Amino acid sequence: MIALLASLALAVPAPTAPGQWHQLGAPAQSKPGKQVHFFRTATSPNSLAVVVTSSTARPIRLYWWTYCEFESDDAAFEEHHATITGTHTVVAYPPVLSGATLCYVSVVAGAGGRAAVAAATFDD
Repeated sequence: MIALLASLALAVPAPTAPGQWHQLGAPAQSKPGKQVHFFRTATSPNSLAVVVTSSTARPIRLYWWTYCEFESDDAAFEEHHATITGTHTVVAYPPVLSGATLCYVSVVAGAGGRAAVAAATFDD
């Protein structure tokens, strides 16, 4: 059974923009017809990226939210969010506060119908 589930796992490629991308935690995968929702934390990132892939050609809807701070939210912070759509693979590059020491990233993605999606966050 575990081998069968592993064979159904969707691969999440690294972002296409130049950089030395590091995946933040394991990719998250939804069940067919469901959304995926997860949080990740990046320490001192220069750049952030979110990549979502789908098992079908149905449109992917990706909502991301970031909160980046410098040392603590008492010094400086920025919060951003957006929703983007696309098919097969969707990549977002959220803004990063210059000199940020910590960023939180939240991701919600799905493709509707019986499609499954897999998503991962990356930092550089």
